[in-house]
Amino acid sequence: MSRPVVVQHSAGTPGANGPLTAVRRVLDSPLADRYEFVRMHQHEGNGSLNVPLLREWVRLLRQVRPDLVHVRGLQNEGFHGVLAARLAGCRRILVTVHGTVRDLRQSGRPWRRRLLVHGAEPATLRMASHVGTVCEYAARRDFLRDLGGRFVGVIPNGVPLPAHPRASRDRVRAELGLCPDDVAMIAVSRLTWEKGYGVLADALRRLPPSTVRRPHRPAARRVLLVAGDGPDRDGVAAALADTGDVEVRLLGNRLDVPDLLGAADLFVFPTLHENLSNALLEAMAHGLPVVASAVGGNVEVLRSGGGRLVPAGDPDALAGALSPLLDDSAERLHVGELGRKVVAESYSLDVMLGSLDRVYQRIIRT
Repeated sequence: MSRPVVVQHSAGTPGANGPLTAVRRVLDSPLADRYEFVRMHQHEGNGSLNVPLLREWVRLLRQVRPDLVHVRGLQNEGFHGVLAARLAGCRRILVTVHGTVRDLRQSGRPWRRRLLVHGAEPATLRMASHVGTVCEYAARRDFLRDLGGRFVGVIPNGVPLPAHPRASRDRVRAELGLCPDDVAMIAVSRLTWEKGYGVLADALRRLPPSTVRRPHRPAARRVLLVAGDGPDRDGVAAALADTGDVEVRLLGNRLDVPDLLGAADLFVFPTLHENLSNALLEAMAHGLPVVASAVGGNVEVLRSGGGRLVPAGDPDALAGALSPLLDDSAERLHVGELGRKVVAESYSLDVMLGSLDRVYQRIIRT
């Protein structure tokens, strides 16, 4: 019996995109033995309607005649994926919601934001035969309220749980010039103001001096590692240029993020809005304690332990949550172990693949 054909839609650049990482993990998983996966990927975003891209995708879809098209995301990229599937006559189209432009604080041109919020995103949802979300928070959003039977539920992001998360710690820290006693915070995200980098810069300047003292040696350094790139890189770099006693390293897009997480001591995630971050889950899977803003899926991930939640946009609260973890290695270890357990139980790769398989089977049988 032939395997069902499932088209996997994605957009973006490797190393800088959570949904794209999820697609890669699905393609490399045991689900590839159950389904015949076909990629439908675009490397760059669309400024407007991309007719050549639509024609390319329609030809592909008519050629492979998929049993299901899985489109990840809304905004302009998701709109193109769903429209191509409809034009090609595909009957089963699953859209998973990973975010929405309506949450952006600095969305660029107002007219484009209105076009996406009131045009492209609602059209994407209307054209989908089925809709899912990656977290409970997104499932409760007002703009998804009228989906009815088309809503298939929550399909949480999932990440691998490394057996030895600190295996390369000494090597990577040496490459970064970190001493054994240095305390390394890490942030992994696109470099946009939406991820709270302005708040983080203010919080680092407000950190009290370290209470950790080493006999006959200088105090241990506090270092912030930033992995990622994005449209606000220059501004973020300027904001982080003066952070008091904290040394900042902007590392750019990295394909070795797991090694960087294993080399760090604390994950900081001051984002102003979020659905369910793969970077957050990966940090917890590596046993890193987390300090994150209390928005979106962050709240449901950390409600069972693994970190501290602070109000979004509050640098005093962020500094207050970071300070005790920076000074207490035993507490970092304890909180990090709780977080690793949370991921193992609720956000592992196996959990995600199981949820995805059940949804695929349910849709394909209709």
